[in-house]
Amino acid sequence: MNWRLVQRLLSQAGYEMHWADNGLKGCEAAAALKPALILLDINLPGLSGFEVATKLRQIGALDATLIVALTAKTMRSDRETALVTGCDGFISKPIDPFLFVGQVEAYLGGHRDRLEGGREGAALRHFSQQVVDHLETQLRESLESNRKLLEAQVELEQRSRHLSRLLALSKDIIPIRDKGEIQFRVLDQLHQELHLDQLRSYRLHESGAYFQGLGKAGTGFEETEVLPLDHRLLAWAGSLPAGGVLAGADLRQSPAWEQGIDLSLWDPRAQALLLPLRSRSEEGQLQGFLAADRLGPAFQPFEIELAALYAGILQVSLENAELIAHLDQTSQALGTSYKGMESTYEALKEAQRALGAQNQKTALGSLFMNMAQRLQIPVRTLQEESVLLSAFMDRSNVPAPVDREECHRSMDQIRGAISQVDRLVRALLRRTGQGEATSPEWIHLHDLLRQELDLMVAEGSLPGDLPVALNLQASRDLLFGVYSDFAEVFGHLIAHVMEGQPEHVSIRTWGGHSHFRLEVEDDGAPIEASLLDGAFEPFLDLRPVLPKEGRRPGIGLAACAQLMNAYGGSVQILPAERGSLVRLGLPME
Repeated sequence: MNWRLVQRLLSQAGYEMHWADNGLKGCEAAAALKPALILLDINLPGLSGFEVATKLRQIGALDATLIVALTAKTMRSDRETALVTGCDGFISKPIDPFLFVGQVEAYLGGHRDRLEGGREGAALRHFSQQVVDHLETQLRESLESNRKLLEAQVELEQRSRHLSRLLALSKDIIPIRDKGEIQFRVLDQLHQELHLDQLRSYRLHESGAYFQGLGKAGTGFEETEVLPLDHRLLAWAGSLPAGGVLAGADLRQSPAWEQGIDLSLWDPRAQALLLPLRSRSEEGQLQGFLAADRLGPAFQPFEIELAALYAGILQVSLENAELIAHLDQTSQALGTSYKGMESTYEALKEAQRALGAQNQKTALGSLFMNMAQRLQIPVRTLQEESVLLSAFMDRSNVPAPVDREECHRSMDQIRGAISQVDRLVRALLRRTGQGEATSPEWIHLHDLLRQELDLMVAEGSLPGDLPVALNLQASRDLLFGVYSDFAEVFGHLIAHVMEGQPEHVSIRTWGGHSHFRLEVEDDGAPIEASLLDGAFEPFLDLRPVLPKEGRRPGIGLAACAQLMNAYGGSVQILPAERGSLVRLGLPME
C-alpha cells in the first residue's frame, strides 16, 4: 500500500519509479539502474534497512546516489543510526501526501540531514547492538530451522523405510492368487508397521449376503463374527468419501465409535481408526473396511496415510486375484469351446468335402449326360456307315468303281466320327482329372481347339446354336507344353467372347515354321478404347466402374497374358468397330 501511494505521488510529479521487495534485490537493482535517489524502508525482510544502506555505500557506482530512510521508526536513535549507516535523510511514515513530494525534491535539491556533534559514536554503538541482536535472532532461527530439518529428515527416512517395505510387499503379492494368503500378508505387515494392538478386516462375501470378518489372533488371523448388510457401522463406513479415514477425535465423536466398541473392534482407552475398502469397478461401492487400535500415541498423519495405502493395496490385490481367477475360468471355458469348435470345424470340413464330392458327381453327371447326347450323332453315324460298308463288303463280286467311291466315303465318315468321339472322350478325361493335363507333353493345338470347343458345347459354356467358324491354317501346330495351360487360355478367350453376347464367332490360326498365331473375333458389343490399355491388368474384377456403353474386357485376359508370358508368347486385344479381336502369338522353337 505504501509503495502504491509513493508511486502514484512521484509518478504524477514526473519521476520514474522502480521497486524491490527485499534488500538484496534492491541492491542489485540499484547497481544496475544507478538511480538519483533511493527511498529505503528500515523494516525489511532479511537484511534490515540499516544493513542495506551500509551495503549500498560500499558500491562505488552509487557514490552520487542519495539514500533517504523511509520508515515508521521515529526515535532519535533510529534517525541517528540511519544517518551513520549512510543515509542522507529521513522521512517518517505514515507519509503526508501533501508534503511528501516536496520532501523528496528538497533532498534532490541538495538538502542533507546532519548528526549533532559527538553523536556519531553513540549512533555507531546503537547500530552495532542492532546488528548483534539481528545476528543472534538469525542464529536462533537457523538453529531452529536446523532442528526442524533434522526432524524432517528423520521422518522422511522413516517414511522411506515404510514405503520401501510397502513396495516390497506389493511386488511379493502380485503372483499370489489365494485371497486368504493376500489378506494375511497385507494385514500382518500393517499390524507390525503401526504397532497395532487390534486389527480387524471385514469384506463382502462372494454371495453378497453379509460381511465376513478376519481378526488378528496371536501370530495369525482367524475368522470373527459376520456383519449383516444393514449394520449401522457399515452405513457409516460407506458414507466416508473416497480415500477417507476416520481416526482420533473424529472417530470418537461419531456414532461409529460406540458401535465399534460393541463389536470389540477397539478398546475405549485406545487410539483407533476406520478405513473403508471400496470397489474400483462398481462406482466405489463399499466392499469392506479395516478397523484397528493401539494403546500407544495417537496416529500421526503419515501413519493414517500409510494405513490407507495398505488398505488400497489390499483391495486392489483382492480384486486382481478375483479377476485373474475369473480369467482362468474363462480361459478354460474358451479352451473347451475351442476344442469343440475345432472338432466342429473338422466335421464341417468333412461335410464340405462330402458336399464337394457330391457336387462334383452332380456336375460330372450333367456333363456326362451332355456328352452322351453329343456322342449320339457320331455313334449313329458309325452304326449307319458300318452297316452300309458291311453290305458292300458282303457282296461276292468286286465292287464297281462307283461302289468303291461309296466305300471310301463311308470310311471317311467313320474316321471323322471316331475322331470326334476320341476328342470328346480325351477332353472329358482331362476335365475329370483322368488324363495327363498338368504335365508337359507334345500337343497339337488344332486338336486342342476342337476338343475344347466340343467340350464347351457339351457343358453349356458355349451355346450349341452359336455359329463358330474355324479356319485353322497354321502350317505347324505341334508344341511341347501343359495341356491345361492352353485349355485355360482358350477357355478365358471364349468367356471374353461371351461377355459381348455375339451372334457369330470366328477362330483363325496361321503362321509358319517358327510362330503360331491364333485370333478369336466376335461381333458382340464393342469395348471402349479407354479400357483396352488396362485389359491385361490383374484384379480387373475389383474395379466396379462400368463403361458408359458396350462392355468390359474379360476378367480372364490377365491370366491369359501371364500364361502366354510363361511360354514366351504374347496376347493383344485390338480395337474394332464392333465386337472385339484378341490375338495370341507363340514361338514354336
